[in-house]
Amino acid sequence: MSGLREHLQTIHDDNGYLTPHLVRETARPKTHPLHGAVFDKAPKDAAEAYYLERAHQLITEAYVVVRVATDTTPAASIRAFHAVRTDRGHVYEPAETVAQDPLLRAMALQDMERRWMELKRRFLEFSEFVDMIRDDPDVQVA
Repeated sequence: MSGLREHLQTIHDDNGYLTPHLVRETARPKTHPLHGAVFDKAPKDAAEAYYLERAHQLITEAYVVVRVATDTTPAASIRAFHAVRTDRGHVYEPAETVAQDPLLRAMALQDMERRWMELKRRFLEFSEFVDMIRDDPDVQVA
């Protein structure tokens, strides 16, 4: 969208801050340049998209506690379901299934690596981010 940054900067300047709520309310009039970008769905379609996003959030909010039988470390809480790419798109499989299936485990680890690389690309330019990772006692950097 042409001028997107400028429109967002104007909303920020007019209010002293920028939030999705402010963008939505500012773009509500049909004459606003961002209206079509914010209100890009009919109300019924927007509601269905919200319900789908909420269902996705529920899947990602479920956790299970796992213990490693031979390990002396405390139990860990991990996501109960993990996304796996299939010919139907991403589907969610129980953590136990992913852990026990070598192919699903490899696919999940590949996805984790992709997400890690994305995080690095987004934040590596900030030296403070690198320091934060290096100084985190839960992260062992080789």
